[in-house]
Amino acid sequence: MSDPHLMLAIAEGFGERPVAALLAPDLDPERCLAAPPAPPEVPPRVAARLRRPDLADEARRLRSAAESRGIAVLTPRDAVWPVRLATAPLRPLVLFARGSVDALSAAPAVAVVGSRTPTPYGVDATTHFAAALVRAGVVLWSGLARGVDALAHEASVDAGTPTVAVLAGGLDTIYPPEHEALARRIERNGCLVSELPPGRRARRGHFPRRNRLIALGARAVFVVEASLSSGALHTARFAAEYGADVHALPGPWNSERSQGCHRLIAEGALPAEDPETLVRGLGIDADHSGPTALRMVNSADEEGLLRALTAGPRPQDLLQRETGLDRAAFLRALFALETRGAIHRLPGDLFRRAPPFTSR
Repeated sequence: MSDPHLMLAIAEGFGERPVAALLAPDLDPERCLAAPPAPPEVPPRVAARLRRPDLADEARRLRSAAESRGIAVLTPRDAVWPVRLATAPLRPLVLFARGSVDALSAAPAVAVVGSRTPTPYGVDATTHFAAALVRAGVVLWSGLARGVDALAHEASVDAGTPTVAVLAGGLDTIYPPEHEALARRIERNGCLVSELPPGRRARRGHFPRRNRLIALGARAVFVVEASLSSGALHTARFAAEYGADVHALPGPWNSERSQGCHRLIAEGALPAEDPETLVRGLGIDADHSGPTALRMVNSADEEGLLRALTAGPRPQDLLQRETGLDRAAFLRALFALETRGAIHRLPGDLFRRAPPFTSR
């Protein structure tokens, strides 16, 4: 079993709904393949694929096919696997990438998402806010969609800085097709990434799966314009559930494309009054270039985890026992603190507190 994460990904099926039992961050892939779970823990079709005798051969064929197209195949065992995804809830088992994979771990990273058909107000706001974030050294994540997504990516490539575009389908077919040229520009310094292998076209249900990956990859989400049914709200709510800051742009009270932002603000998102306020609200020192820690408020669970680490590094199992948190709450807190840089993972599954951040 030379490629256990890829084998599990093939068994999981790259479907419209992630199979949670196979995407848990503490899953041991070899153990899972040696003793595959059965229904109802996984759907019957997944259970059947886990027991396929040719699963390892299929993984080798898939890796070879992707690499022949210039697509890198990344799993959690690779040194370039993004640290933010190491303990992410519903973390991907595999990433297919084109371009500079280093962009996936670059920080600070902020997702900029919104309407595919923004108003002139939304276009102007995206242009100015995205440019301010890029000047502050932020790596922008988005979904290469029409509208706000494309404007955010363009702000990065125009400045010659990395950006990450997360696609809902395979990287051999860019969607929408009119963004082929933009995708090639992104690849020069940034990265195109997807959970789906080449040859797989996205279905409608794959976009929420894509939105979850955008939320996990970035440390904060900024929503420019969004209707109440927009996928941008799914991205924002998933990010908030796992401890990331959510910022939303207020708009005209009677604009349908601002209703989603107003709903997010009512639910606790921070209103973005102007570009400089957003940069400061993210805790980014715009006078310094390069990676900068994001300042965020810790939840009670996260504070308990940090207190347990004051005496020194702890292994994950001991850390959970000392915090007294159930597994789901512990993993959410661990993921949130690790993505913010408040704790660091050491060899041997040890965790330690990060040293205090001091500005230069």
